[in-house]
Amino acid sequence: MGNVRELLSSRMGPTTVKFDTGRGGTPDLTTQDIAAALGMVPAGLGRELLEALWWPESASRRIDHLRKAVIALVAPEYNRHQEVLSLARTEYGIAKASMGWAGNVVTDLQRRELARAEAKLEATRALCWPISTMEQLGGLALAVINEMAGAGTCKRCDGRRTQPAPEGTGAVQCEACGGSGQEQLSGRKRAAAIGADWSAYSRFWQPVYEWMLVQMHAAEADAARQLKQALSRAA
Repeated sequence: MGNVRELLSSRMGPTTVKFDTGRGGTPDLTTQDIAAALGMVPAGLGRELLEALWWPESASRRIDHLRKAVIALVAPEYNRHQEVLSLARTEYGIAKASMGWAGNVVTDLQRRELARAEAKLEATRALCWPISTMEQLGGLALAVINEMAGAGTCKRCDGRRTQPAPEGTGAVQCEACGGSGQEQLSGRKRAAAIGADWSAYSRFWQPVYEWMLVQMHAAEADAARQLKQALSRAA
């Protein structure tokens, strides 16, 4: 079984009717075979991305499914970030309220606790996704999907997703492509794709974008693997 992505792209688009006879031997997979195999891939983000990238005619009719799948991926992680930030804010508020409680003298211990809580809040805020992440999710998702669609094979690992370990034997994840097997866009190009300047992207949006890219690559790769298994059974 060859590259199932290319098979999906080449066989599921518009075709012309052929009246010639078969060539004998094992028959080629038909479009019905491919559609049936695709139906065996579990519903979810991976399948929606597989269609969006390799069968856009179908994906255009399933845009709501893709939107819901992306939201289902991002919303829990966004909520986790907000919960962590909320806890840090609460901890800082408690430390601030404890300063000179009920008119008492402010102690060195209270000052140290306030400084610790404030530092933790600032560090947490820097690591958490922007509050407007869900509002900007449509643009982020479109940019990530476009990058996936237009990416070429990673030149460092030649698409193998791994590279030789720097010490000893074995292999490690390719640093250049992050294990995706595909070339990565520069941060400036990603910033332009989401309509942000480089400073805003590097400060706020880079962690969100890169997390989405990794998760969506993994989901699409898993769906492609499941499609290949289904096609192997149909062949």
